[in-house]
Amino acid sequence: MDFTLTGTDPRFLPLKRRLEADGHRLSPDSGHIIAPPAERRGIPYYKDEVFIIENAALTAEGAVALLMRRSDRAVMGMRVLVAGYGRIGSLLAGMLSSLGADVTVCARSPAARATARAFGYRAVDFGRLDATYDAVINTVPARVLAGDYGGAVCIDLASAPGGWAVGEDGAVIRAPGLPGLYAPRAAADTMAEAIYRAMEVITDE
Repeated sequence: MDFTLTGTDPRFLPLKRRLEADGHRLSPDSGHIIAPPAERRGIPYYKDEVFIIENAALTAEGAVALLMRRSDRAVMGMRVLVAGYGRIGSLLAGMLSSLGADVTVCARSPAARATARAFGYRAVDFGRLDATYDAVINTVPARVLAGDYGGAVCIDLASAPGGWAVGEDGAVIRAPGLPGLYAPRAAADTMAEAIYRAMEVITDE
């Protein structure tokens, strides 16, 4: 089958190699367009539930690796605030906790906070944050945070506009699109499998 690739992030080169190794052809005029998820066009692989979960896991793992590189502390014993408790936030909280971090989850939804507490984390809403953490990692694509929380390592995984208030994100490490940066080959394989599943649906219709 012919595909057109329009993405330029690091996972697209191994994706190209994977598609060609599987016997597909890359053609600039193909109607089967593979675009980054943020563009929401072409083959709708980004709606695939398996892709969403696997991509969230790669994002969470990449965030932990980024935190380890940017902090002079061990994750074990670190006080970490995870803002948001969706797919990425819940996986991230679990990874951090398994490494010995003291995890606090911040979420708007009472149900999300209850779920976080059931897994053994502290859980608060955005109006009850402590002043100091060792690290703050945001997954919410809305400006819900302010300041550096006592000099914390601040990492923003969310898409625009990001999680920090305007003018207060100077020291924030912006890390959208982390799967392609952290593990491009794994991200490409996850993407390829989702593309194939989406194409099966399209060709069956």
